Amino acid sequence: MVELVLVTHGQLAKEMLETADQILGKSAEGVKTMSVTEATSVDQGAKELQALMGDIPDGVVILTDIFGGSATNIALRATKDVAKAHVITGLNLSMLLTALNSRKKLTEKELALKIESDGKRAVINATELLI
Repeated sequence: MVELVLVTHGQLAKEMLETADQILGKSAEGVKTMSVTEATSVDQGAKELQALMGDIPDGVVILTDIFGGSATNIALRATKDVAKAHVITGLNLSMLLTALNSRKKLTEKELALKIESDGKRAVINATELLI
């Protein structure tokens, strides 16, 4: 099964995971989270994330909150030499639900592509759609 790690600023990762768990039940078991603060350096954060990931024989998908932010930079540094690692930014609830529902049946690369696609598809101007 592909490992999932959420890396975000503040407590967003933990809160997103708790919300997904409310929707899906126990599907969030085994998913790891990492909170980044203004005191977290990229180098130290990358070391912490590598330790958090541990052994990832089936690969890992790391979901971060914003492209160019500390959380993403930490994830990219931590996975630069990991063959089966993908960092996807712009975390939203739809992406997380897709990841949780699909991680047992897809490879890490297939999962990363599906998460990205479903996340983009979930962004809709509902007002314009319904008028």
